[in-house]
Amino acid sequence: MANIQPNRFVLQSNDGTTKVDFEPSSFIGQPTLNLTQGPSPTVPIRHFAGSQIRIRNTEIGTLVSVTTNVTTDTGSTSFSVLIPAITLTASSDHKTFATEAIVTSHSGPNSVPCAGVHETYEFIRLSGEATFVLSLLEPVTEAAAKTRGA
Repeated sequence: MANIQPNRFVLQSNDGTTKVDFEPSSFIGQPTLNLTQGPSPTVPIRHFAGSQIRIRNTEIGTLVSVTTNVTTDTGSTSFSVLIPAITLTASSDHKTFATEAIVTSHSGPNSVPCAGVHETYEFIRLSGEATFVLSLLEPVTEAAAKTRGA
């Protein structure tokens, strides 16, 4: 029995307004995250890649975060999702799971009031599926990387 780590996580909230499609390593070798926050089709899908995505492995799972809004003086908003450790038994296997997303509002240097709590949280229940997706370009990009390194 093979132990395969999933490389694609597709999640959505119970009401369908929050949707996440996360790949820790896409065919170009960097993470990608597509995020929809609001009723479709009126809200566009936001695309994040590479260094726009912060990934932290913790004892409770992998925390994946992106910054969704930034202002120079009043703060920012970030979106995070907790991905549990999952192992697939075959490349065709998939596992359903439930988790939480967190929308964090961070106060900035000119926020009023200046003192007090600087982050507030909104928790969103998500459910979805973890799968393994084989990219036909992976062998090509790996070979190109080896050629450059040689």
